[in-house]
Amino acid sequence: MRIVFILPGGGRSGGVRSTVTAANHLLSRGHQVRFLCHRPPVSARNRLRRFLVKAVYPGTNDWLDCFRGPISTYQDITAVQFGPEEIIVGIGMWCSAQLGRLASVSNPKLQYIRGLTPWMPELMDVALSLPLPKVVVSNAVAEQITTRYEVDSLIEVVHNGINDDEYFPCVADELRNGVGTIYADHAPKDPATIRASLGRLAAMRPDIPQYVFGIPRRPKAIRPSVYRRYPSVEQARELYSRSLVWILASRSEGLPGSVLEAMACGCVVVSTDCGGSRDIIVDGENGFLVNVGDVDAIVDRTRWLLSDQVLRGRLREASRRTVRGFTWTASVDRLERVLMLLDSSAPDRAEVSTAPSVGIRIREDGRARRAHSDAHRTGPQSSETRQ
Repeated sequence: MRIVFILPGGGRSGGVRSTVTAANHLLSRGHQVRFLCHRPPVSARNRLRRFLVKAVYPGTNDWLDCFRGPISTYQDITAVQFGPEEIIVGIGMWCSAQLGRLASVSNPKLQYIRGLTPWMPELMDVALSLPLPKVVVSNAVAEQITTRYEVDSLIEVVHNGINDDEYFPCVADELRNGVGTIYADHAPKDPATIRASLGRLAAMRPDIPQYVFGIPRRPKAIRPSVYRRYPSVEQARELYSRSLVWILASRSEGLPGSVLEAMACGCVVVSTDCGGSRDIIVDGENGFLVNVGDVDAIVDRTRWLLSDQVLRGRLREASRRTVRGFTWTASVDRLERVLMLLDSSAPDRAEVSTAPSVGIRIREDGRARRAHSDAHRTGPQSSETRQ
């Protein structure tokens, strides 16, 4: 198959990384895959900032650098030339909305929804109202879409996987002594709840180290000795492995990769019920789910886990079993199946693997084909707001 993934840009987001990982797997299976990234004009100030970040934080500061295929850029999607029968995959809400501007292009199209954007409802309405087949990363996202929108096209849940050669316990258990989290400063990640939770835990349990990493500059509420900016995979793995409990405080997530990474490294996770966490965590069985923004509950569950070694051990073992169900092989099997349904040049669609994965829901093949046909004839102009 010939596939082009359209991305809103590069960077260190989980969406970029998981797209790169899936695309590299498709390349290894013999498919022709390329990336098309939106590149708006960049100011001199931003170019200088990118240069300084790369100089100060050497290593992988953009997951696009890990892609093994060709990458090109665009500013106006309608000016792009697509190859014959090339499958066009819009990654994320903004690029999925952009597919509506390609109504005159006869290539098959697929929306790859990695999370909802309730803070940008107009963008979400434009993207999810398009009569295009959709891949979503969690059952939680699928349920929210089908509850809010009349969706006649195929929706298939394709969970991301976890790289078990990158995320595993890497320090001795006696050195695992802290509480960790990822810090991000944009609203869906709820930085205020992160800061409040860490502050209260530091006051109540000053004996427990805190381990925090992220991309933005360190906020004043987090001590310099605690925060690691732009960590390498090896550094992130060590911070996970030094943590007894890992906290996710987000307001909205498609499928939080940090939860899988933390579990794979031996942490017990306390997460807000922010969407995709429900596809991973069963409350009280392999972690804890609390209400979004509930600092009291985050702190309570974390302190409980810190003080109860038996409970922590039981949930940790259940977490390890959970993680084993999230593999990139199964994920790409499912994605490849959907792409094959859209590929009119495929000689035999029945040969595509249908290996089961966690929480997968599949509709009949003919439904996908009709969605593909309808998509060629309609689609509103998309919002120019970037995701």
